[in-house]
Amino acid sequence: MKKLIILMIFGVFSFASEEIFADFEVYAKQSSKLAFEGSGKVDKIFVDVSSHVKKGDVLAILDQSSLEIALKKAKNDLELAKNASEFAKNTLNKFIQVRDVTSKQEFDEVKYKFDEAILRVQSAQIAILNAQDRLRKAVLKAPFDGVIASKNVELGESASPLQPAFVLNSEEAKILIAIDEKYANLVKVGDTFKFKLDSTSDEKEVKIALIYPEIKRETRKFYAQAYDSGLKPGMFGQGKVIIGKNK
Repeated sequence: MKKLIILMIFGVFSFASEEIFADFEVYAKQSSKLAFEGSGKVDKIFVDVSSHVKKGDVLAILDQSSLEIALKKAKNDLELAKNASEFAKNTLNKFIQVRDVTSKQEFDEVKYKFDEAILRVQSAQIAILNAQDRLRKAVLKAPFDGVIASKNVELGESASPLQPAFVLNSEEAKILIAIDEKYANLVKVGDTFKFKLDSTSDEKEVKIALIYPEIKRETRKFYAQAYDSGLKPGMFGQGKVIIGKNK
Protein backbone atom coordinates (compact mmCIF):
# COMPACT_ATOMS: atom_id res chain seq x y z
CA MET A 1 0.00 0.00 0.00
CA LYS A 2 2.81 2.38 0.94
CA LYS A 3 4.57 1.62 -2.33
CA LEU A 4 1.39 2.42 -4.24
CA ILE A 5 1.02 5.79 -2.46
CA ILE A 6 4.67 6.65 -3.11
CA LEU A 7 4.28 5.79 -6.78
CA MET A 8 1.15 7.93 -7.00
CA ILE A 9 2.90 10.89 -5.38
CA PHE A 10 5.90 10.46 -7.66
CA GLY A 11 3.58 10.35 -10.66
CA VAL A 12 1.84 13.54 -9.63
CA PHE A 13 5.10 15.47 -9.29
CA SER A 14 6.41 14.01 -12.51
CA PHE A 15 3.34 15.26 -14.31
CA ALA A 16 3.58 18.62 -12.56
CA SER A 17 6.94 19.29 -14.15
CA GLU A 18 6.43 17.57 -17.49
CA GLU A 19 8.34 18.94 -20.45
CA ILE A 20 6.81 18.86 -23.91
CA PHE A 21 9.23 19.25 -26.78
CA ALA A 22 8.03 21.46 -29.61
CA ASP A 23 9.28 23.19 -32.74
CA PHE A 24 9.06 26.95 -33.08
CA GLU A 25 9.46 29.65 -35.72
CA VAL A 26 9.83 33.40 -35.27
CA TYR A 27 7.69 36.00 -37.04
CA ALA A 28 7.22 39.72 -36.55
CA LYS A 29 4.37 40.31 -34.11
CA GLN A 30 3.02 42.88 -36.52
CA SER A 31 3.97 43.16 -40.18
CA SER A 32 2.40 45.46 -42.76
CA LYS A 33 2.89 46.12 -46.45
CA LEU A 34 2.73 49.90 -46.76
CA ALA A 35 1.58 51.63 -49.95
CA PHE A 36 0.71 55.23 -50.83
CA GLU A 37 -2.99 56.01 -50.86
CA GLY A 38 -2.45 58.15 -53.96
CA SER A 39 -0.52 57.77 -57.21
CA GLY A 40 2.45 59.76 -58.45
CA LYS A 41 6.21 60.04 -58.78
CA VAL A 42 8.32 59.36 -55.68
CA ASP A 43 9.95 62.67 -54.73
CA LYS A 44 11.57 61.95 -51.33
CA ILE A 45 12.54 58.83 -49.38
CA PHE A 46 13.57 59.13 -45.74
CA VAL A 47 14.23 55.51 -44.75
CA ASP A 48 16.03 52.41 -45.94
CA VAL A 49 16.06 48.72 -45.04
CA SER A 50 16.78 48.26 -41.30
CA SER A 51 15.73 51.84 -40.46
CA HIS A 52 13.99 52.07 -37.09
CA VAL A 53 10.90 54.26 -37.17
CA LYS A 54 8.26 55.56 -34.78
CA LYS A 55 4.54 55.71 -35.38
CA GLY A 56 3.79 58.77 -37.51
CA ASP A 57 7.28 59.11 -38.99
CA VAL A 58 7.26 60.12 -42.67
CA LEU A 59 8.74 57.34 -44.80
CA ALA A 60 8.41 58.83 -48.29
CA ILE A 61 6.61 61.57 -50.22
CA LEU A 62 5.23 61.73 -53.74
CA ASP A 63 5.74 64.82 -55.92
CA GLN A 64 3.24 67.39 -54.62
CA SER A 65 3.77 70.32 -56.99
CA SER A 66 0.56 69.83 -58.99
CA LEU A 67 -1.39 69.04 -55.81
CA GLU A 68 -0.20 72.25 -54.14
CA ILE A 69 -1.25 74.25 -57.23
CA ALA A 70 -4.68 72.60 -57.09
CA LEU A 71 -5.02 73.55 -53.41
CA LYS A 72 -4.08 77.20 -54.10
CA LYS A 73 -6.60 77.35 -56.94
CA ALA A 74 -9.31 75.88 -54.71
CA LYS A 75 -8.59 78.50 -52.02
CA ASN A 76 -8.73 81.30 -54.59
CA ASP A 77 -11.99 79.92 -55.96
CA LEU A 78 -13.40 79.92 -52.44
CA GLU A 79 -12.55 83.61 -51.94
CA LEU A 80 -14.15 84.49 -55.26
CA ALA A 81 -17.23 82.44 -54.39
CA LYS A 82 -17.52 84.14 -50.98
CA ASN A 83 -17.33 87.58 -52.59
CA ALA A 84 -19.96 86.62 -55.15
CA SER A 85 -22.13 85.16 -52.40
CA GLU A 86 -21.88 88.35 -50.33
CA PHE A 87 -22.80 90.46 -53.35
CA ALA A 88 -25.76 88.17 -54.14
CA LYS A 89 -26.89 88.34 -50.52
CA ASN A 90 -26.84 92.15 -50.46
CA THR A 91 -28.70 92.27 -53.75
CA LEU A 92 -31.35 89.88 -52.46
CA ASN A 93 -31.82 91.92 -49.27
CA LYS A 94 -32.44 95.02 -51.34
CA PHE A 95 -35.02 93.24 -53.44
CA ILE A 96 -36.73 91.92 -50.32
CA GLN A 97 -37.17 95.48 -49.10
CA VAL A 98 -38.90 96.50 -52.35
CA ARG A 99 -40.55 93.19 -53.09
CA ASP A 100 -44.00 94.77 -53.27
CA VAL A 101 -42.95 96.91 -56.23
CA THR A 102 -40.76 94.27 -57.90
CA SER A 103 -41.96 91.71 -60.40
CA LYS A 104 -41.96 88.10 -59.32
CA GLN A 105 -39.67 87.17 -62.19
CA GLU A 106 -37.01 89.72 -61.17
CA PHE A 107 -37.16 88.61 -57.54
CA ASP A 108 -36.91 84.92 -58.49
CA GLU A 109 -33.87 85.64 -60.67
CA VAL A 110 -32.10 87.43 -57.83
CA LYS A 111 -33.02 84.64 -55.39
CA TYR A 112 -31.72 82.04 -57.87
CA LYS A 113 -28.38 83.85 -58.19
CA PHE A 114 -28.07 83.97 -54.40
CA ASP A 115 -28.77 80.23 -54.08
CA GLU A 116 -26.29 79.55 -56.87
CA ALA A 117 -23.62 81.64 -55.12
CA ILE A 118 -24.11 79.64 -51.91
CA LEU A 119 -23.64 76.39 -53.83
CA ARG A 120 -20.45 77.77 -55.42
CA VAL A 121 -19.07 78.47 -51.94
CA GLN A 122 -19.86 74.92 -50.86
CA SER A 123 -18.28 73.51 -54.03
CA ALA A 124 -15.12 75.53 -53.42
CA GLN A 125 -14.96 74.26 -49.83
CA ILE A 126 -15.31 70.68 -51.07
CA ALA A 127 -12.54 71.30 -53.63
CA ILE A 128 -10.23 72.46 -50.83
CA LEU A 129 -10.97 69.35 -48.76
CA ASN A 130 -10.35 67.18 -51.82
CA ALA A 131 -7.03 68.90 -52.56
CA GLN A 132 -5.94 68.56 -48.92
CA ASP A 133 -6.90 64.88 -48.96
CA ARG A 134 -4.84 64.27 -52.09
CA LEU A 135 -1.85 65.99 -50.46
CA ARG A 136 -2.28 63.79 -47.39
CA LYS A 137 -2.35 60.68 -49.57
CA ALA A 138 0.96 61.71 -51.14
CA VAL A 139 2.71 61.27 -47.78
CA LEU A 140 3.42 57.75 -46.49
CA LYS A 141 3.77 57.45 -42.71
CA ALA A 142 4.60 54.59 -40.36
CA PRO A 143 1.41 53.22 -38.75
CA PHE A 144 3.33 51.78 -35.77
CA ASP A 145 6.81 51.61 -34.23
CA GLY A 146 9.06 49.17 -36.02
CA VAL A 147 11.88 48.47 -38.46
CA ILE A 148 11.81 48.64 -42.26
CA ALA A 149 12.11 45.04 -43.48
CA SER A 150 11.80 45.75 -47.20
CA LYS A 151 12.03 48.80 -49.50
CA ASN A 152 10.45 48.51 -52.93
CA VAL A 153 10.60 52.08 -54.32
CA GLU A 154 13.28 54.42 -55.59
CA LEU A 155 13.38 58.16 -56.26
CA GLY A 156 11.66 59.10 -59.51
CA GLU A 157 9.70 55.87 -59.78
CA SER A 158 5.93 55.82 -60.10
CA ALA A 159 4.02 54.63 -57.08
CA SER A 160 0.39 53.65 -56.59
CA PRO A 161 -1.91 52.11 -53.96
CA LEU A 162 -1.45 48.74 -55.67
CA GLN A 163 2.33 48.79 -55.20
CA PRO A 164 3.64 48.26 -51.63
CA ALA A 165 6.50 50.70 -51.06
CA PHE A 166 7.78 49.22 -47.79
CA VAL A 167 7.29 46.29 -45.45
CA LEU A 168 7.28 47.38 -41.81
CA ASN A 169 7.85 44.87 -39.00
CA SER A 170 7.30 45.52 -35.33
CA GLU A 171 10.29 45.29 -33.01
CA GLU A 172 8.53 42.69 -30.90
CA ALA A 173 8.62 39.15 -32.27
CA LYS A 174 5.94 36.47 -32.35
CA ILE A 175 7.06 32.94 -31.54
CA LEU A 176 4.81 30.34 -33.17
CA ILE A 177 5.10 27.03 -31.31
CA ALA A 178 3.99 23.75 -32.96
CA ILE A 179 2.90 21.15 -30.39
CA ASP A 180 1.78 17.55 -30.88
CA GLU A 181 -2.00 17.13 -30.75
CA LYS A 182 -1.87 14.67 -27.83
CA TYR A 183 -0.96 17.57 -25.54
CA ALA A 184 -3.87 19.77 -26.66
CA ASN A 185 -5.68 19.52 -23.32
CA LEU A 186 -2.55 19.97 -21.21
CA VAL A 187 -0.95 23.14 -22.55
CA LYS A 188 -2.46 26.32 -21.11
CA VAL A 189 -2.03 30.06 -21.55
CA GLY A 190 0.64 31.15 -19.08
CA ASP A 191 2.75 28.00 -19.43
CA THR A 192 6.48 28.57 -19.87
CA PHE A 193 8.23 27.89 -23.15
CA LYS A 194 12.00 27.48 -22.94
CA PHE A 195 14.19 27.54 -26.04
CA LYS A 196 17.67 28.21 -27.39
CA LEU A 197 18.41 29.77 -30.75
CA ASP A 198 21.60 27.72 -31.15
CA SER A 199 23.92 25.52 -29.10
CA THR A 200 26.00 28.47 -27.91
CA SER A 201 23.22 30.87 -26.90
CA ASP A 202 21.62 31.17 -23.48
CA GLU A 203 18.26 29.57 -22.85
CA LYS A 204 15.36 31.99 -23.09
CA GLU A 205 11.97 31.78 -21.40
CA VAL A 206 8.65 33.19 -22.54
CA LYS A 207 5.05 32.75 -21.45
CA ILE A 208 2.47 31.33 -23.81
CA ALA A 209 0.02 34.14 -24.56
CA LEU A 210 -2.33 32.49 -27.03
CA ILE A 211 -3.38 28.97 -28.05
CA TYR A 212 -4.94 28.38 -31.44
CA PRO A 213 -8.32 26.58 -31.27
CA GLU A 214 -7.67 24.04 -34.02
CA ILE A 215 -5.39 21.14 -34.88
CA LYS A 216 -3.82 21.21 -38.32
CA ARG A 217 -4.88 18.12 -40.26
CA GLU A 218 -1.64 18.03 -42.27
CA THR A 219 0.75 17.97 -39.29
CA ARG A 220 -1.53 16.75 -36.46
CA LYS A 221 -0.20 19.63 -34.40
CA PHE A 222 -1.76 22.65 -32.72
CA TYR A 223 -0.10 26.02 -32.32
CA ALA A 224 0.61 28.33 -29.42
CA GLN A 225 1.95 31.83 -29.50
CA ALA A 226 4.38 33.78 -27.32
CA TYR A 227 6.17 37.12 -27.65
CA ASP A 228 9.72 38.31 -27.11
CA SER A 229 12.13 40.99 -28.31
CA GLY A 230 15.58 40.70 -29.83
CA LEU A 231 14.55 37.91 -32.21
CA LYS A 232 14.64 38.12 -35.99
CA PRO A 233 11.79 36.84 -38.16
CA GLY A 234 12.78 33.59 -39.84
CA MET A 235 14.60 32.13 -36.84
CA PHE A 236 13.48 28.62 -35.89
CA GLY A 237 14.42 25.73 -33.66
CA GLN A 238 13.20 23.47 -30.89
CA GLY A 239 12.21 24.13 -27.31
CA LYS A 240 10.07 22.73 -24.56
CA VAL A 241 6.80 23.70 -22.93
CA ILE A 242 6.78 23.31 -19.16
CA ILE A 243 3.32 22.29 -18.02
CA GLY A 244 1.80 21.75 -14.60
CA LYS A 245 1.92 23.72 -11.34
CA ASN A 246 5.60 23.42 -10.49
CA LYS A 247 7.01 25.18 -13.54
